[in-house]
Amino acid sequence: MRRVLIIRHGESEWNREGRWQGWEDIALTAAGEEQARLRGAELHAGGHRFAAICTSDLVRAARTAELIGEVLGGPPVRAEPALRERFGGDWQGKSREEIIERWPDERAAWRRGELEAPPGGEADATVLERVLSALVTIDEATPPGPVLVVTHHGVVRLLSNRSGVPITEAIPNLGGRWFDIAFDVPFDVDGPVVRAGAALAPLVPAGRGR
Repeated sequence: MRRVLIIRHGESEWNREGRWQGWEDIALTAAGEEQARLRGAELHAGGHRFAAICTSDLVRAARTAELIGEVLGGPPVRAEPALRERFGGDWQGKSREEIIERWPDERAAWRRGELEAPPGGEADATVLERVLSALVTIDEATPPGPVLVVTHHGVVRLLSNRSGVPITEAIPNLGGRWFDIAFDVPFDVDGPVVRAGAALAPLVPAGRGR
């Protein structure tokens, strides 16, 4: 059993603009960098130490992981391309308004959880398969101890859903959840058994009490 903290990256330029990012490589805002430092400080204050810090190779996640790692003074950050966000197909780069205007039925079905993939994009099962495979690779290459994974909204949501704790609201930047992943028992049909633990508390802005 491996304890894994899986979190979403900090605010990006396209998060601020409300654009679907997918595999587009969009940088963090200054606020996103500050969010990463703040989460790192909270983890450090809580006494959390990690055997590995792994991240999606997209810059918004990789920079978040780098900043957290600097605060924690932990192991070097390792990029795993399979931890990327869902490939968004025709919706990448589009704003919510553009998607609603051009794909109203598909957007409505997506919001209801009835659409497996954006037009031309990755299906849930495809994303989950590659992410679980990446987690197996990380476990095999990492000494005992908790692992920190910095990834994307869609990845955190799919892992939560698979663990039996469906997410019904948007995950905030630097939000996430602890998971217990059973790599030392026979896998189920879709890969390792994933059990959800506690969700991270919302970030407290610098200068404010809890």
